[in-house]
Amino acid sequence: MSIFNGGYLPQELLINIFCRLPAKSIGQLRCVSNPLNSLLSNKQFLKSHFTRIHFQEPEKLILLSNSHSFHTITFKNNGVFSNSINFQQTPSDQFVDICGSCNGLVLILNKDDTIVVINPITLDFKKIPNSPFALDPVGSFSMYGFGYDYVNDDYKIVVISRYDHDNEYEPDVLDMFMDIYSLKVGSWKRIKSSPYDHAVPELASGVFVNGALHWLASKKPDYVSVIGAFVLSDEEFVEVPAPKSLDKGKFVFNKLVVVKGCLCMVVDNLEGYGNRIDVWMMKEYGVEESWTKFCVDGIDFYDFLKPLCLIRDDEVVVNVDGEKLMVYNLEEERSRDLEVDGILDRFDSVGTFVESLVSPVDPNLFGIEA
Repeated sequence: MSIFNGGYLPQELLINIFCRLPAKSIGQLRCVSNPLNSLLSNKQFLKSHFTRIHFQEPEKLILLSNSHSFHTITFKNNGVFSNSINFQQTPSDQFVDICGSCNGLVLILNKDDTIVVINPITLDFKKIPNSPFALDPVGSFSMYGFGYDYVNDDYKIVVISRYDHDNEYEPDVLDMFMDIYSLKVGSWKRIKSSPYDHAVPELASGVFVNGALHWLASKKPDYVSVIGAFVLSDEEFVEVPAPKSLDKGKFVFNKLVVVKGCLCMVVDNLEGYGNRIDVWMMKEYGVEESWTKFCVDGIDFYDFLKPLCLIRDDEVVVNVDGEKLMVYNLEEERSRDLEVDGILDRFDSVGTFVESLVSPVDPNLFGIEA
């Protein structure tokens, strides 16, 4: 029997219908009645809804403008749509970076290194308490990562931090710290240090793929480059094989991204001003032979050219020097500016996320197995 009084639609049929609706519509339907709210907040419904949306809808972009406002960008039916995000902030909030996303939740960083986890669709958000282990921002560096621990049904924030020894020519990092915040438990803890040297030229957020956060690092004593994967369930590092053709002494200077759910490495073959990157994509996670390469060519950049997402099988959205977005057609080898109505500012940071109903404030609604 339906949850509606006097109705005759089976609950299974209702769930099948509601799973086809976007997350914003589900949020509106939750306000109709308590029984409907209960059904649409059920953990099993959230999993079913996420699975359907995840495989049917392309990734969205979340953009932090120079004026510290947030926008989402949606690609649908060959169109591009933007939406301003307005969530409750204090006057002192001044967000400076987007540090990762997982299952529809996005990690953003404030100028004072405070952390917020937000669902850009439902606008549910959680301010993370300051870590008692945090280093003084003056004289230290930190890298952040955010992902889902499938084994323990928990979202975790990982911070790798080190002191600035003011010696860029010395590879040894004398002090390295790793701290983890569990959204499920609601507390920070310090764990043993990373076995790798994370003194990389650019502070990079961990890339979440297959239950692990990935960073490029160097391995002592010879300082060969490695892809270090921090497995959230075990809270241990393992190594992921890199493409065989890359120089093991230099690929630590590349960048890691995730495109279409696959771990990718971006190789800039030119020093200074360039117009081409090679993108290595690991089609089957952990399998060295599955690395395949595609190129983005003909887009001038000075600092970096970074792939963000695919909007079709043959078109990739790229971040050009943190100043503009472009679309590159892989088959035609041509590019165009990505023009988005409603976004006038340049941006400080941009990331990807998928639409979901997961809430960072409700510990009972965590589990999604993508």
